[in-house]
Amino acid sequence: MFNILQVAKAAFDKLGIRFAVVLAVALLPLTIVSVLRSQSVISEARSQSEAALDGETLRVVSRELALIEEAKGAAIALAEVIPQLMANPESCSKSMKRIVDAQPFSFAGYYDLTGYIACSNADAPFSIGLTEDLKAQIADPRTTVLVNRDAPVSGTSVLYATSPMYSEDTEELTGFAAVSVPHRALAPASEKFTDNVAFLTLNWDGQILTSTVPLDSADQVLPVEGEIIDYLGRLDPFTRKDRAGVLRTYSVVPILNGQVYALGTWPEASISENNFYMSSPGMFPALMWLASLAVAWFASSLLVTGHVLRLRNAMRSFTQDRSPTDLASFRHAPQELREVAQAHADMTDQLMRDEALLEDTVRQKEVLLREVHHRVKNNLQLIASIMNMQMRGSKSPEVHQLMRGLHDRVISLATIHRGLYQTTGLADVRVDELLAEIVQQVVRIGATDHKAIDVKTELNELHLNPDQAVPLSLMVTEALTNALKYIGAKEGQKPKLTVELRSLDDDMAEILVRNTLPSVVTPSEEIESTGLGSQLLEAFCQQLYGEMEKTDDGEWFTVKVGFPVEELTPKPGE
Repeated sequence: MFNILQVAKAAFDKLGIRFAVVLAVALLPLTIVSVLRSQSVISEARSQSEAALDGETLRVVSRELALIEEAKGAAIALAEVIPQLMANPESCSKSMKRIVDAQPFSFAGYYDLTGYIACSNADAPFSIGLTEDLKAQIADPRTTVLVNRDAPVSGTSVLYATSPMYSEDTEELTGFAAVSVPHRALAPASEKFTDNVAFLTLNWDGQILTSTVPLDSADQVLPVEGEIIDYLGRLDPFTRKDRAGVLRTYSVVPILNGQVYALGTWPEASISENNFYMSSPGMFPALMWLASLAVAWFASSLLVTGHVLRLRNAMRSFTQDRSPTDLASFRHAPQELREVAQAHADMTDQLMRDEALLEDTVRQKEVLLREVHHRVKNNLQLIASIMNMQMRGSKSPEVHQLMRGLHDRVISLATIHRGLYQTTGLADVRVDELLAEIVQQVVRIGATDHKAIDVKTELNELHLNPDQAVPLSLMVTEALTNALKYIGAKEGQKPKLTVELRSLDDDMAEILVRNTLPSVVTPSEEIESTGLGSQLLEAFCQQLYGEMEKTDDGEWFTVKVGFPVEELTPKPGE
């Protein structure tokens, strides 16, 4: 408990915490009054929104209801006259066509209990079969309104009114008279609604008849809880989440003697549109809080924060471009902050002196290292010259071949050291340039006069640390030496040698050395191998943490090594 009090006391000592506590206490009464008032306004606005939704629903669907009522009346009238018209099918069909031409209908006709349409505005009788809607009508014959998303005559989505027909003699149900209205004729063409506002008409069993949104997505605005038929008897507006998870206000208005219902809905948030208090009930206390906070910020900035920010900017400027601290800008700061600025200036001066000394030391070491590489290169070239003299004096082919291999390796080391001392900063090596020089040198030394070799190099630009550049160069040298040892070609063709360096994705690289093989190996070319080259290739590959693959297809011999590219060592000063 004592520790908690100590932590609270330490926090309250901070200037920002004190400002926050004082402002919170000062604005608490105003916040409470604002919240109570906002709740009252929201409740009143919700009641007004629900009443407006009722009226808007009736207004929007009024034209649709007129057409639906007209279709129902036409269906009832047809149920009375069709028995007389059926005596002459041709005359009946013409009468149905005149009805469709005179009204915004797409179908008028009669179908029996099997779904056979003997008389309609269609060119010939046809059958729709015993559909589920027809089964429901037979089970409960009455004048009703239904929906057909793919009407057989018009080929479009329609709303159709049906009225039962009975035999005059037996008073048994014989079929139904039907009148269809296409949905495009019902949509309110002159009005545009947002995607969040929808007005629908539904029949007595909850089937959607018309909608201001596309019929395919109209069911998404219905309540997610329960079935829509459960809400059709409600007289008061209600609020539910729709099937898309949006909180909505719903209004259901029964029309056409309870056979057709109008449903209007819009999001609950729509009651706050264009209303400052409704859209942001907490805005007024927030503005008061911001005004008080602005005064407090001005005072703290004048005394403390402004000077701290200048000191921070001075530190950042020194970090970026080593700009010195301007102590004159802190002459109006409190004494404590002036002392902090002075301490920072003293620290930056000392740091710059230390960096200058360090850079001078690094430069000296770099010059020394370059000199070491240069001297090593000269010594290796001297050793190679001595070995070359020994080779010229040797008469044994085996000794000559052994000395030639050692000579090539020494020359390769010399070439590597020359690339190292020529590299700026000694942090990375352009291995593509280094390998190009090694290929040229090894081919010039290793190729004999009677072997005119076609050399092709394809080297991507690649920078490596010296720790990777050295084993890679030595490995390529060994691979080239081995390739020149066994290179050949078919009769009348020139031997070919290919060296490729590729930069791959995921910080990987790949080196390939390929040479053509002779069609027939002569006895003079069969020289016993010591296996040293293969051992060196494997050793250098392991140093690169790579994987080696050798292939021989009878025409080409290929050595391929894939290895990861290590991150370059930062240069001094970076």
